[in-house]
Amino acid sequence: MIAGAERAGGYLPLSAYSLIGDCRSAALVGVDGSIDWCCLPRFDSPSLFGRVLDARRGGYWQLRPRGTFRAHQRYEDRSNVLRTLFQTPTGLVQVSDFMPIDEGTLEHHARPHRRARLVRIVDCLAGRVTMEQHLLPQPDYGRSAADFRAEGRRFHADHDGLHFCVVSTADMAGPRSTFTLRTGDAVALSLRCQHANAGCTTSESTWTVERARHLLRETVAFWWRWIGRVRYTGAYPEPVWRSALALKLMTYAPTGAIVAAPTTSLPEAIGGRRNWDYRFTWLRDASFTLFALFQLGLGEEAHGFFQWLRRTGIGSGAAVQNLYRVDGGRRATEETLDHWAGYRGSRPVRIGNGAVDQLQLDVYGELLDSAYLYARFGGEVGQALWRELRDVVDLAIAGWERPDASIWESRGQELQYTYSKMMCWVAVDRGLRIAERFDLRCDRERWEEARRAIHRRVTEEGYHRRLGAFTQTLGGRTIDAALLRASQVRFLADRDPRIVSTVRTVDRLLGHGSLVSRYRPDQMDDGVDHGEEGAFLLCSFWLVDALAHIGDVERAERRFEQLLGFGSGVGLMSEEVDTQTGELLGNYPQAFTHLALIGAAVNIERARHRHIAVRGLRPAERVRAGARGA
Repeated sequence: MIAGAERAGGYLPLSAYSLIGDCRSAALVGVDGSIDWCCLPRFDSPSLFGRVLDARRGGYWQLRPRGTFRAHQRYEDRSNVLRTLFQTPTGLVQVSDFMPIDEGTLEHHARPHRRARLVRIVDCLAGRVTMEQHLLPQPDYGRSAADFRAEGRRFHADHDGLHFCVVSTADMAGPRSTFTLRTGDAVALSLRCQHANAGCTTSESTWTVERARHLLRETVAFWWRWIGRVRYTGAYPEPVWRSALALKLMTYAPTGAIVAAPTTSLPEAIGGRRNWDYRFTWLRDASFTLFALFQLGLGEEAHGFFQWLRRTGIGSGAAVQNLYRVDGGRRATEETLDHWAGYRGSRPVRIGNGAVDQLQLDVYGELLDSAYLYARFGGEVGQALWRELRDVVDLAIAGWERPDASIWESRGQELQYTYSKMMCWVAVDRGLRIAERFDLRCDRERWEEARRAIHRRVTEEGYHRRLGAFTQTLGGRTIDAALLRASQVRFLADRDPRIVSTVRTVDRLLGHGSLVSRYRPDQMDDGVDHGEEGAFLLCSFWLVDALAHIGDVERAERRFEQLLGFGSGVGLMSEEVDTQTGELLGNYPQAFTHLALIGAAVNIERARHRHIAVRGLRPAERVRAGARGA
């Protein structure tokens, strides 16, 4: 229970937020009953509520008891329906928040429409409670005023071609109103977003508590059917299920794209400038996404995501971008919202992302690894797709020796990043494997020579013997957690001494207990002022994964269980964690983190079974199994 749910300077900690969504957009709901972030009609639309980024001017929609209260949030079992329980001196109230999903029409309502996009049901469970409603929308990131007006039980306005309308079963005198409930009473509210020329067609008489409960039942049923398809039999079903549900919330159903996060500009350090817009889909996330989806038995989502990839990045040849809009659009121009203060004073607030135009050579490897996973799990690689994939392999071969911005999207000088070279090796390796699997034509001799050359240079110049680790740049001395992926992508065998020593060195030099930094900010100029940042949960789960790969299963399990403690009260994970306070940092929730959590859970289970199998072998057989990376 959270007493009072107080806001420090007007802001809640990120861990006090839960996410609801309809696979087209999403909203952050605070434990104090306030919706502080929501963009409609899609993830990357301008915000309607944005208090999480400016406590005074961002806009919000709060339902809370008058006076003092204690609050607690939870998700309905195995669903994304949120329940907030408010306990007051005079009674007990529950607010149910959700975004309705009708499975039969899920893919056909990305555009504004007349159906409810967000529903809130207030139930008085005991006693007598007076509720306060503060409804203060600020469309278009609060950049222009909208004339919202109360009419009976409606509160609505037109703005920039859209009509926003909140309908309630209780009277609304204006942006601030109250209503009193006794045991068994209920009030239902809905938010709609439709084209302005359609007007406000919602009749007060058609919006009832019964209608709201019907939508609630439909939505719960959808989530139960969906999570029932998830196949995971390991030791961590609850965090894996919650991660799967979070990833589904971040999926844009009309195209199959998955946003990196549903938020923008939540800072990597309070007061810092590392504040980025993550409401896009990164090609880099592709292989992680497909691995997680296929491992959980979610073939429909995996194939949908791969088809989105085909419509955007794979077939673009030299015009491959690093990130795309959820509809496959290429525009991501970065700008700052100077009128907003930023989360707890963390400026600037950015929309759009300048990383779209960087040279990031590792993306080639992620694309080919995605295609290889797709093929392994039953996907067909025909001639048309192969021509596109072959072009990407040729791009990797032509460009692997170039300096680039690499995985961490450095805005400083382009360098010879070891990770980028390794992923170019992945591109060529997976291309050769796909060609062999489907008997497809390629310049095999040239590709095999390139694969050998890349591997030779990375092992000779990218591994520092005195440090005992692969380094961030060729010939460098800086440690980078991205190189933990060397075992994941099979660059070397799991038990290769260079893999084992890299894992140990990353833990020793970048570890903070169970947390791991991506690199030492004081050892890398990435072109962004104020270099402080938290430890990356992505890298922390990568270390767990790497420990499982090298056979240190018990340590992997212990670290995994410790990392789960950094999730919010409802099991959501952010991008980063403050190593001193444990506070969540960065955009929230973070798809990459949840993907890494799933991957680590799956690989722990695999490693456990390998460990049991190897333990039953004779000594000589154990040696051979270890050499194979078993």
